[in-house]
Amino acid sequence: MSDPTPLPPLVCGIDDGYVLPLRTLMCSIASAHGEAVAELRLIVLDQGISSAGRRAIEHDAEHLGLATQLRPAPVPDPNYPVSDWISNAVYTRLSIPVVIPDETRVLYLDADTMVLTDLRPLLRQPLLGSPVGAVLDPQNPTIGYGIALPGWDQLGIPIGREYFNSGVMVLDLTRCRQLQTFEKAHRFLEEHPDKVKFWDQDALNFAVGNNWRRLEARWNTFALSPLAAQPGFAHYAEAFTPLEKLLADEETAALIHFAGPDKPWNDDYPQGRLGDLYRGFLAEVEGL
Repeated sequence: MSDPTPLPPLVCGIDDGYVLPLRTLMCSIASAHGEAVAELRLIVLDQGISSAGRRAIEHDAEHLGLATQLRPAPVPDPNYPVSDWISNAVYTRLSIPVVIPDETRVLYLDADTMVLTDLRPLLRQPLLGSPVGAVLDPQNPTIGYGIALPGWDQLGIPIGREYFNSGVMVLDLTRCRQLQTFEKAHRFLEEHPDKVKFWDQDALNFAVGNNWRRLEARWNTFALSPLAAQPGFAHYAEAFTPLEKLLADEETAALIHFAGPDKPWNDDYPQGRLGDLYRGFLAEVEGL
């Protein structure tokens, strides 16, 4: 017998530059769920999406049968640090409790992810009192080993504490509000901009501390095989997360995350199975 309890919504936050990746993600969600897509809901945090972008998202949602709602999100503080390929829109997810006050639980997904299997088990994943459920970051698994949260020792964070990737998070918003998780993250960014390497992710790890539910790697598997085959690739977390295992994880992944500056919607993305899978969904978007 199916569970009659409505599922928590999926949540993505984008600006106009990420409309195409979001639409591709939507196609992958619909493909992974078949008729069960009718059980899902998607809330898009709108950080300056153009009228044309909104129309395209709404058109795809109707065609795919994925109930989708766009909600305007407040502009992130322009003083929050950004770097590399990242714009200020990376902080849009920190507005989730404000923009979505009517939900007690959500599943946040970065727009550069690709869903391969049923998300409903993840949506129902118990968090056992923790505000966040997430996956250990494969390239920065612990404080003091990778490059996350620079200045961790000055912040009083113990070396070796595990560090999660914020690209996929099950959020117990009731618990987040009780613990003021997002308020602490904002305060960290305001008070310690010099100790930020990975933007909102550093802020959330600081705010949550060690109180997060460890999820299986299959729920946020990095697309490393296309990058590992390129000259100059280096995996610095070998002692904690061996590259051989991370590559094997791609075979059983429920959700692939194209983290980093190399994105599969760009023409120069390396050839390979994961890129081909993504381009298949991208072609579907272009045909809608």
